[in-house]
Amino acid sequence: MEPYYEYTAVDRSFYTEHIEPRIPRKIYDAHVHLNLPEHVKDVPPERLRSDWAMECGHVLPVEDAYRVAGELFPDSEYFIAGFAWPIREADIRANNDYLALMQKENRIRAFMCVKPDWDLEMIEAGLVKNDFVGFKPYPDMFSGVKGADISILDFLPREQWKLLQKHKKAVMLHLPRKGRLPDRDNVRELLDIRQAYPDVTIIIAHFGRSFCPWFLEEGLKKLGGGKGFFFDTAAVINPKVYDVAFNELPASSILFGTDMPITFWHGKREWADRTYINLARENFSWNKNRRPAEEEAAYTIVTYEQVRAILDGAERAGLGGDDLNAVFHGNAQRVLGVS
Repeated sequence: MEPYYEYTAVDRSFYTEHIEPRIPRKIYDAHVHLNLPEHVKDVPPERLRSDWAMECGHVLPVEDAYRVAGELFPDSEYFIAGFAWPIREADIRANNDYLALMQKENRIRAFMCVKPDWDLEMIEAGLVKNDFVGFKPYPDMFSGVKGADISILDFLPREQWKLLQKHKKAVMLHLPRKGRLPDRDNVRELLDIRQAYPDVTIIIAHFGRSFCPWFLEEGLKKLGGGKGFFFDTAAVINPKVYDVAFNELPASSILFGTDMPITFWHGKREWADRTYINLARENFSWNKNRRPAEEEAAYTIVTYEQVRAILDGAERAGLGGDDLNAVFHGNAQRVLGVS
């Protein structure tokens, strides 16, 4: 179990007050990192500290994920779509094998993590044999940097897109470039890819890394409203992002995702126009914005902050129960399937 996961009386009270009366009774979490400790044992400690998210959590076996989900959402039936921790130093092949086994046992639906230089025949054989829902590429597999100024096609080449098209599979896509969703090159490539591979289900992770509303608002303008794409909510906490999402996107295109185990820490975010800072109770090396102890003691787990933001945003947008059920469960079931 991740060392920074702890469920407290504050968390239980927060759930009872803000979440339990409104949370759907079925949840399909479409964005979870799942692995065993041995899959990341060769990742240097300094590599993990190089990115705040990696330091927050980088190990999560399937059984632990379900145990945590049962504690966080005790009144809901929970199902997971997961993928490996996608960094170059990890044992991605072994991690994929582990997830394939978990999928065979009907525990999860799994994406196949891929590297851009892998043999195409090997990739296709694994995709088909294990019935992976699709691919999970990642910029790090090409550049070693999450927001690097690289092309989508650098870390998911056209030959791999053609495999997804051939087998009508999905992709969980983390956008590159500092400009995120509205970056003109990202927009151009997304529109080109959408036209070239119409049978691929394209899920844009984190609303296109739109952790502040400006990115989503501007990105959707340039992307023609986002038609033909799906978006997941993973690690998006900003309430104003959900105002944009629920007013500009059809509910049928939004998939709930937590980004576990990254969101296990207790804290909040403060936002500027296009940036944010994390406020945490835990002693991460990046946690330089400490608040008084009594204030930090009142922090709840970040997963709950995210879920409250979704529920509040849906209420402000006037979304009914059917739309909320679609976001939390139905859309993922429709596009990813449930064993």
